[in-house]
Amino acid sequence: MVVGTWESKTSGIVYRKFQAGESLVDTLESLARANGIREAIVTSCIGSLSELKLRNLCSWEEGSPEFQRQVINETLELVSAEGYIQPLPDGGIRVHIHVAAARPSGEMIGGHCEDATLLSGAFMYLHVIEQESGS
Repeated sequence: MVVGTWESKTSGIVYRKFQAGESLVDTLESLARANGIREAIVTSCIGSLSELKLRNLCSWEEGSPEFQRQVINETLELVSAEGYIQPLPDGGIRVHIHVAAARPSGEMIGGHCEDATLLSGAFMYLHVIEQESGS
């Protein structure tokens, strides 16, 4: 079992209401940059989508992944999104999100979210692990 430890500069919960037409990934990245968030966990996110761009793993051979990309232009209920914001060695950040979404029939789809356009909006809670001092 691997256990990681870290020293946190701050810790707290951030709530964000996303608006219709916003990009889930780009808006989350902008929110993090504007608030000096270096590392966080998406703890809850629900809403609705008009477009979902997925990139799902379809094979893995000797450490060489192959992905299948899919763009879904439908009305979808965003049942759940989880993921993280992670600091990069060059000082930047990485936003990584996986989603579960439902078609009107209730059929579920999901996977790695490259991006998503919000239909009526969404509500997200972030658990901030590290934030730049002064933010």
